[in-house]
Amino acid sequence: MKFSSHYDLKLSQDIVFDRLSEFEKFERIAIKRGARVRRSDEGDDIIDGVKWQIGYPLRGKYRIVDLTLVEADVPNTLVFDAQNPTMGGKMRIDVIPLSRTQTRLKVDSVLQPKSLSPRLLVHSMKLARSKFNRRFARRLETFAISLEEGFD
Repeated sequence: MKFSSHYDLKLSQDIVFDRLSEFEKFERIAIKRGARVRRSDEGDDIIDGVKWQIGYPLRGKYRIVDLTLVEADVPNTLVFDAQNPTMGGKMRIDVIPLSRTQTRLKVDSVLQPKSLSPRLLVHSMKLARSKFNRRFARRLETFAISLEEGFD
């Protein structure tokens, strides 16, 4: 199942991309929300192949996801691949300049179930597609606004 949305920010493309690539800040945010985050490398560079292992509780179970940065086209695109035993997914984040001071943040996300129960979950999500698309758009808007404010 695919989700897609965009939001226009009042920041330059370079600033938006720099804030998106502050991975340590996102790691701290996830830890504050109860996740366990382990990064496989400690470099500060944005390079393909950067990996994280993220563990978090969801619906009474502890889940583990392996997240990999599979493409980094500075300052235009970040593509992430997420895998766990039952579900996979890809997220593409495009940073599109509209002017010197305005940028469009476009996010496409695809869920790929690997077993029966996630397939049933994705199928039920398809039946309520418009509801989940609205929720995805609201979450992106909230994220983009906090990105604009610098996560303060």
